[in-house]
Amino acid sequence: MSALSARRARRIGATAAAITLAGLAISPSLAAAATTEGSGVDVVNTETIQVYLGADGHLESKRVYEQLALTGHGPVDLLNPVSTDGLRNIDGFGGFKLDGSKQVIKTTVDGTKQYRSVSNYDGALPVSVTPTYTLDGKTVKPGDVVGKSGKLRVDFTVANKTVTPKELTFDDGAGGTITKTVNVPVPLVGQLTTTLPKSFTEVKPDAVASAAGDGTGGTALTYNMTLFPPIGETTTTFGYSATIKNGVVPRVEVGLLPVDPLASPTFKTASDGYSTGATTGAELVSGASQIDSNLLKLRDGASTLVAGLLKLSDGADQLHSGLADDAAPGARKLAAGAKQLSSGASQVNDGAGQLHQGTSDALAGADQLKDGLGQISGGLSQLADQLPAAGPGIQQLIDGVNQITAGFGAAGQAGTLIDGLTQLNAGATALKTGLTGQVAPGIGQAKAGVDQVRAGLNAAVTAGGSIDQLLAGLNAIKNNALPGMDCGPVCQGTLAAGVIPGVQQSKTDLSTAYAGLGLVSGGLQQVLDGLNGQIVPGLTQLEGGAAAAKAGAAQLKAGNQQVADGLTELKGKLAAAIAGVLQLNSGAADAYAGSGDLASGLGQLDAGTGDLADGTAKLSSGASQVSGGAGDLADGLGTAADGSGQIADGLKQASGKAPEIPDGANRLSKEGTSKIVTSGKETVANYGQLYAELAAGAKRAQTESMAFGAPAGAEGLTAYSFVIRGDDGESSRNVTRSAAALALVALATGVSVLRRRMVAA
Repeated sequence: MSALSARRARRIGATAAAITLAGLAISPSLAAAATTEGSGVDVVNTETIQVYLGADGHLESKRVYEQLALTGHGPVDLLNPVSTDGLRNIDGFGGFKLDGSKQVIKTTVDGTKQYRSVSNYDGALPVSVTPTYTLDGKTVKPGDVVGKSGKLRVDFTVANKTVTPKELTFDDGAGGTITKTVNVPVPLVGQLTTTLPKSFTEVKPDAVASAAGDGTGGTALTYNMTLFPPIGETTTTFGYSATIKNGVVPRVEVGLLPVDPLASPTFKTASDGYSTGATTGAELVSGASQIDSNLLKLRDGASTLVAGLLKLSDGADQLHSGLADDAAPGARKLAAGAKQLSSGASQVNDGAGQLHQGTSDALAGADQLKDGLGQISGGLSQLADQLPAAGPGIQQLIDGVNQITAGFGAAGQAGTLIDGLTQLNAGATALKTGLTGQVAPGIGQAKAGVDQVRAGLNAAVTAGGSIDQLLAGLNAIKNNALPGMDCGPVCQGTLAAGVIPGVQQSKTDLSTAYAGLGLVSGGLQQVLDGLNGQIVPGLTQLEGGAAAAKAGAAQLKAGNQQVADGLTELKGKLAAAIAGVLQLNSGAADAYAGSGDLASGLGQLDAGTGDLADGTAKLSSGASQVSGGAGDLADGLGTAADGSGQIADGLKQASGKAPEIPDGANRLSKEGTSKIVTSGKETVANYGQLYAELAAGAKRAQTESMAFGAPAGAEGLTAYSFVIRGDDGESSRNVTRSAAALALVALATGVSVLRRRMVAA
């Protein structure tokens, strides 16, 4: 490979790394970048410091990749701080206009523009990355692993070197503050990735790693790092072990970013927890202090209570003696005499009431008997006139009931109710079975197919997907950016005029297809939801209803037959009934005449028994009131005597136990709440310090995150990319060249296959 080709290969690889890390560095907070003053253009500046280390961790090179992304419409005039040592333009062969150590950009933007550059970096690195290798229990150099077999252990130590002492002030939990000097680093998060070849077997990564196959028999390992306290540590060590054969030292990549832990969604929960912990501790101190103060008041009040309880105990003894010995026995004697008086009066009143009630009932019965006999006589006369005409009507009823019975029919008897319900039940069952067994699964499979095709389309047309990768590869060929490949004017014209626009149009068409398939998928889901949520449950109800209706029809048929049998029997007995009714009609007329005389005599007797009942009722009421009052008095005095005894016993116990209350309150204050106050103060101080450390780190991330700084009014962020070169015994340049060529071929082949599939579909 010529020197020029080698430089081009390195330039392409470095540019790709810078673009990847720049994309990683742009957090959601940069989605709305600041607009430069006096312009309608948003500016985002990303700096990527790329560091190459040897396999043993020694420094080989440091470069900084600058990217300015301009979006909007209008003129732009800005100064971008850069490293001018070896400054080169990545996007072309032209240089940059400089004002001292600042890149001068004067342009007009109508959409998007970007400027990318690379230069040497001579600043201090914020982290150190140190690999160590152990083969069969012995520490070795990387070159000693190449070609060897055995048990390999590789460890990586990553240390945050940005620690600076900071004086922090936070609450002490007692209304004051604490000032303390704490080592505060710039908060850094990162990720280390490496891919072990398939000759590495029995791979055992540390627990913090994510491991997955690389698709070629190898193992891809990813380690996430949080390099700042109190969430993480400034130094972390991790690694893996494996059994190797004909060993190599795999290439390792480390990406690191400054992060604001108070704004980042990933760490905001932890920072909010420290802040809440400090607030909760302060509330605990305040509440415990109030409890302690109230306990001391309780102790003083309990002492006063003891003296009062002793006086109450003496008075309760005197009250119990008077009630139990004198008042309660006298009340019981009074209640006994009043009860006997009430009992006698009540018996007299009961007898008079029963007598009056009897005469009243007899009078009412006589009147009802007279009215009833009159109604019976009239009814029997009508019945005697109408019964002979009932015979033909009963026969008509019998004929109608027989027709209804025939209409019910049976299963298999065409044109009948039961046969129709049988067919309805069978049809509902068959339809339900077809929908659940064939139609619903078929719709589900169709939706799954549509979603699978849609996922493939999304992977192809999404930003950075396979079509964008193909366009990037075609542009690289057109711009002669590939090592050892000269496209030429004809090739460039063909790519620019036909191939690249065609790929772009294909991306647009595929995006439209993706949106259409989304509508199809949504419609299939609605159909599936309707089947499962409404139609199938409805068929289940119809199936059950048809079965229930069939059973009910069978019961109705049986009942209808019983009606027909009863009507037939009634028809046979109707003649005997007519003769009996005629006899009853004659007797009812005589009885009605005698009931009138009976009612007149009972009316006179009822008036006399009413006067007797009124007098005895007044006597019984007075006696009952006397008896009730005397009983209540006796019961109340007895209860009062019992209660006074309980009060006396309780006051004696209380006066004996009461001295324990002030003693317990005093002990609870000393041994409980006072310690809670002390613990709460420690909680406030501890959480206050943790949150103060996070806040100090967040401030450093906001002011010290960039290596050189962003233009005025722009958003900026710096990312750090470390590459630990691998060692397989061959030249690293050959490795870079082969990897770039294979990646481009795989990219072009994969996109071509995807395009053919989309066209075929």
